[in-house]
Amino acid sequence: MAPLAAAGLHFILFLGSVRENRNADRVKNYLVNSLAKYNVSVTVFDPRELNYTKVIQPLHYYEKPEDAPERLRNLSDVIRKADGHIVVTPEYHSAIPPSLTTMMDQFPPASYAFRPAAIVSYSKGRFGGIRAATHLRTWLSELSLVHIPSVLAIPKVEEAITKEGKTTNKLVLESTDALLGELVWFARAIKTHAQVRPLQYKGKAHFGGDKLSSG
Repeated sequence: MAPLAAAGLHFILFLGSVRENRNADRVKNYLVNSLAKYNVSVTVFDPRELNYTKVIQPLHYYEKPEDAPERLRNLSDVIRKADGHIVVTPEYHSAIPPSLTTMMDQFPPASYAFRPAAIVSYSKGRFGGIRAATHLRTWLSELSLVHIPSVLAIPKVEEAITKEGKTTNKLVLESTDALLGELVWFARAIKTHAQVRPLQYKGKAHFGGDKLSSG
């Protein structure tokens, strides 16, 4: 499928592993390379680099904006201004990893609301982390994200994708085109609609206010 022209879109790529010799890096490299075809800019949220190992005080639990750490407020602004998200997860014991939930739980649903999210799962085995992907759908809904229908599940990831993010696997390539094409479509549709009718988040309170940026 030919990539859609998507100039002006910005996505966040959330990684879900902090383990040594993690395969998250090869999947990240592959997705960043793939997104370049769609003219989409990308910011990577890496729990290893952000060093969010515990949820001590989520952003929305501070009484006033100035009470929250500046870094946390700045990261929330990046999330709120993004046009879409890609959540990359391994599968630990048939579930999503704690490093992913710990990082994303630092921010309230108001930071994520109305944005489309694509799920990418992977594993060393033959099922591609699909059980974690299924688990993610419920959890992303709680964050007020709109998870798109397609999913990219990558089995035997160390065989399918090189460390540099290259693949010749036909199934992975076709599934990636379907996933990214769908995510771009949803992101453009929501962004266009928000320019006519600004999105209003009416869920849990957030000290930053309820009106969301349209990106």
